[in-house]
Amino acid sequence: MSSNSAKVQTVLGPVAPRDLGHIQCHEHIWLRKGPSYRVNPALWMEDHGRSLAELLEYRAAGGGAILDAQPGGFGRDAGALVSLSRESKVHILGITGFHKRIFCEDQSLYELDEAALAERFAGEVLQGMLSPDGKPTGARASMIKGAMEGDDFDRRLFGALARAARESGAPVMIHTDPRLSPLPLLDFLEERGVAPRRVLLCHCDRTQSPKILPDLLDRGCFLCLDSINRPKYLSHEAELDLIVSLLRRGYTDRLLLSLDTTAARLRAYGAKDMGLDYILRDFRSRLARRGVTEEEWDRLTRLNALSLMIDESEEAIL
Repeated sequence: MSSNSAKVQTVLGPVAPRDLGHIQCHEHIWLRKGPSYRVNPALWMEDHGRSLAELLEYRAAGGGAILDAQPGGFGRDAGALVSLSRESKVHILGITGFHKRIFCEDQSLYELDEAALAERFAGEVLQGMLSPDGKPTGARASMIKGAMEGDDFDRRLFGALARAARESGAPVMIHTDPRLSPLPLLDFLEERGVAPRRVLLCHCDRTQSPKILPDLLDRGCFLCLDSINRPKYLSHEAELDLIVSLLRRGYTDRLLLSLDTTAARLRAYGAKDMGLDYILRDFRSRLARRGVTEEEWDRLTRLNALSLMIDESEEAIL
């Protein structure tokens, strides 16, 4: 792919990388009421006005794009994402694949064989995501998600994810589990043609020991540090210590920042101390006080995401 042809797929169509601006690659701005709500009422964001307000504040703070990390069958509504992107002028990237089984709206998904699952996931990247009632929307997904859970990872599901990634060319997002190391999964995916540089591991700042993170990064994958302002898992100081430590160890080109938002973490839905704009309005200054440079900030919030998504040389995305 030449630098002239490099594009990033959004729900409104392909966009030149330079036009995305600041991007947070693991967020949730719309989530249908369903199994996830029964697990945690904060996992429900289905108010158009409130979600739009969050996006408008994010854009006013300098935000350019988000990836909504809810796959189809787990609370996603592609049509809502299209409307929100159009009205807010924030680029929204959609996702396909699978999440934790407890969040699934239709358990028949797990009865499909690997080939059928791969066809479904690749189709949502190449043709368009399905609506909640199974109708095509034409809004194409940008990434393929898989969730690790339990005592091992499901080889049928992740085999389908790998096949779909090869067929569609889309990068992969992995929800990590505190009981499992992602290293065997990285091996499994690479054996099936998915290079680590096309993999984004999420939640590792709260699911994995800091001691293992260099081992993951040395494999060439990306880490999304998305536990920012989540004191249940990490204090601000602990998160800052981790980020700065990894930067100083030379992993500047492999780290991304996000919030992994829920209704309890969005101002428009009632949160008191933050919204989707938190990284831009608050956390950026905390990083600067720790010596994080503007060049490093640009990598954490723009260039690294683009490197993951379009899989080509830095010259092509600048």
